[in-house]
Amino acid sequence: MDSDELRAERLVRVRWACQRTIQALNSPLNQFLVEHYDTIPMAQQFAFERLLSAADQDILDWLQGIKQPHDQGIREILSLMRFP
Repeated sequence: MDSDELRAERLVRVRWACQRTIQALNSPLNQFLVEHYDTIPMAQQFAFERLLSAADQDILDWLQGIKQPHDQGIREILSLMRFP
């Protein structure tokens, strides 16, 4: 597989991970994916992927500002999602 194929495969996995059981999360996650994912540095892409590995309720609490994640990279992604 070349790098373009690997990138496309990774994007499919990330897009799939944006589909959550808490429907309120689908829009902000997919919007971030479409509008920002390709343009942010690789470290932030990995942070977004770590965010996607979290439980739905944790992501919702983070987006609403109820809780803060311990992961600095995820906090940076959340700030981009809240204040694009």
